Amino acid sequence: MSFDPAKAVHKATLPALRDRIGDALPASRRERLSPMLFAGGLLAIGAILLKAKPRFGHVPEPRQFGDLPRRSKARRAALASRDQVATFAPTNVTDSLGRSLMIGGAALLLTRLLDEAAGRDGK
Repeated sequence: MSFDPAKAVHKATLPALRDRIGDALPASRRERLSPMLFAGGLLAIGAILLKAKPRFGHVPEPRQFGDLPRRSKARRAALASRDQVATFAPTNVTDSLGRSLMIGGAALLLTRLLDEAAGRDGK
């Protein structure tokens, strides 16, 4: 095997050339629109989860051992804390997932639309 300096220079400069071409040319239409399609999918799946409320996502009531007062102070504190924290717990996990997907999808779609409105650098 012999060393050819012309090929070595060519291989070293080719990635740099690709980077410059990538900087000069705008992203292809497919690359620009695919995040919008992905955002639409997130919004659709989120809406389906919110509308359907699948049974497998139902969370049981946190008061499984009852609400009667407890004898020890530690157990009374745990009971009071449980009731305070329960207000933040979802009743249906799929509702929370659906809402999160819709928020993420809306944010992604808005970001892409604003990016398209902003246009290319220097224009």
